[in-house]
Formats: sequence, C-alpha cells, structure tokens
Amino acid sequence: MIRGLLRNRYLLPAAVLVTAGLSGLFGTAAVNAGADTATTTATTATTAPATSSLNGAGATSSAPSSSTAASSTAATTSVTPATATATATSPTAAATATTHASGGLGSTRFGLASTLACRKSIDAISFPGGANAGSPKGSNFTLCVNGQVHAYGNGHSAGSSAILYTLPPSSEIAAGKALFEQTCSSCHGAQAEGSNAAPPLRGVGPATVDFWVTTGRMPAATPLQEQADRKPAKFNEHQAQQIAAFINSLDPAAPYIPHVNMSGATVATGATLFALNCAACHTITGAGDELAYGTFAPTLHIATARQVASAIRTGPGNMPAFTGNLNDNQVRDIVAYVTQYIQHPVNPGGIGLGGMGPVAEGFVALLFGVGGFMLICFWIGDRA
Repeated sequence: MIRGLLRNRYLLPAAVLVTAGLSGLFGTAAVNAGADTATTTATTATTAPATSSLNGAGATSSAPSSSTAASSTAATTSVTPATATATATSPTAAATATTHASGGLGSTRFGLASTLACRKSIDAISFPGGANAGSPKGSNFTLCVNGQVHAYGNGHSAGSSAILYTLPPSSEIAAGKALFEQTCSSCHGAQAEGSNAAPPLRGVGPATVDFWVTTGRMPAATPLQEQADRKPAKFNEHQAQQIAAFINSLDPAAPYIPHVNMSGATVATGATLFALNCAACHTITGAGDELAYGTFAPTLHIATARQVASAIRTGPGNMPAFTGNLNDNQVRDIVAYVTQYIQHPVNPGGIGLGGMGPVAEGFVALLFGVGGFMLICFWIGDRA
C-alpha cells in the first residue's frame, strides 16, 4: 500500500502545497504571537489622576471639578511652604484659587499676584497650538505652583480632562543634566543647542524628549541614519522625565508629557479618526509601511498610550504634528482605538494571518481552495 502511494504522481505536488501552506500559517501565527507578547508590556489604558503630585514644588495639589467659571478651589497640603494655583480659564473668564501650604486646608484666598504670574508663565511657553491642541494656551484647566505652569488639560479639573499634560518636577533637573551630558551632549551640544550631527533640542517641549527617549530612538545608534529605528530603551520612564526636565529648563515649551484618561473614550470614533488621519501611512491595521527616500511609518503594535498621544501632538520625524485639527477628546479616542483594537484585535473568522488583509487571505484561498480543488479533479480524472 505504501509503495503504491509513493508511486502516485499527485503525492509530490500535494506535499509541496501542504508544506508551503502550513509554513505560511505557522509564520503568520508566530508574527501575531510575537506582537501580542510585545504589547503585553505596553500600557493599554492610563488614567489622568485627579491629584497631581508636584514633587518639584514640595506640594501635592488637588483641583476639584467646578461648573462655575467664577471660582475654583485647590486644596493643597505640604510639609514645606509652597503656593499652588489652580486656574480654570476660558476665552472670556479666568478663575483662580490660591492655597498656602503653610496654612493647611481651608486657608483659601484669591491671589491676583499668583494669577498674573501664572498667566505670564503661560505666555512664556512656546507652542504653536491653541485651545484643545496640547497647549496650555486656551486650556480650560491650568495648575500653577509658585507662578509656574505644572499641569493643564481641556477639562475643568485634572480628573475631568481627556488628557492631563504634566511638567516633570524641577527636582529632576540636576539628574537629567548628568544623564544628558553623558549620552546626549556629544551630538546635541552641552546646552542642547545642536550641532552638525544633530538638531537643537531647546524649545521642543517635554513630550518630544519623552517620546524619543522612551521609544529607544534616542540615543541614536548612529547620527547618519535616515530615520531612527525603535529599539529597547536605554533609559526607563523616570530617567526619560529627568532628561526632559533638564532640556525644558533651558527653554520652557509645550506640550508637556500627556497622561491619557481612557474613561469616556469612544473606540468607534477613534477608528474613524484613525482611518482619516493615520491609516494612509501606518495602514489601517497599524502595522506600519514604507514611505519615500528610505523613511517609513513605524508599527503601532507596541506603542504605549502616552507614546501615541505624544506622537500625535509633537509629530516625530516625518509625521505631522496634529495641533489644530484634533482636540484632546479626539486624540483620546484614537489612543483608545490603537491600544485596544489594533494591539488586541478580535478575529471572529479565525486566524488573523498577521493582519495583512486580502493578500494573506487570497494566498490561503488559492493554496488550499484552488490547489485542493485541482488535486481532487486530477484524482478523479486518474481514476476515470
């Protein structure tokens, strides 16, 4: 029986088809498994805290929600004297409550000097965006400490903001300077002024620095690369914030580091916005694609929520910065779609085949459908 089977002229092509098909399926399954394993390290949902810890000022401030544009209260407790100002601003009105830490809870009064200092700090921050564009200028909520903007968002409080943008504490500047001098200054200059090998970093904002460092693109493997590749990060998130704190101290700018509040996000809206604004380069499955002149749009399968929001606001590499056509609520929806649906897809039809779309599906259909049908026809003809 075995000898007769080996003499069958259809055995070899059938074996080749089956072997090729199984290897292709196992390969795409391995790709999916690798992507799923990588995304387990990504943050799929982060919540903007209602309480913002301001270690640099020695204070912890909580700004409650208020629907009245005439007043807003910030409760502040600390072991060292500090002044925190929570400012709820709108195009027509500004409300400020100042609490002295030395006076404890309940020692609240309106401070005109703090309000003016906060407004001066906002005006001094360089960023092209307006309201709901990742900028403190025009934001509904602004948290100031000792006249410096430490956080802002589009809600009427930290907890109600779709994205809360926070400034790294000033206490991290010294440590950030040491890290910068060790790993960054050789290309970007001792004061981040730039050189022939690398661009200046003054005035780019903490979110830009945090994105490039946490994704491993900086420090770069070589300054001669056309586009920096994502690789395992040299520094952890805390060290990245330290470097961002030092660079931002040289020339304060925005956007600050975003913390996405996933509650209230609409994945369906995010899918629509992603298809209109992102899929042309990153593909609808977020797998990334080649662009022009040796550049490419990277995969989104291992990006964290903070990295997605930072990329949208800062526009790294060839990517445009979305500072006018997407507000914070829309950015949150896109982040939810990327971190939930793209990174954890649901495949009710079976194996996802790497998310490569009709190419992979057509290959499987031709291999097993048409190929199997041809073998059956040859078998029937041979028996006839």
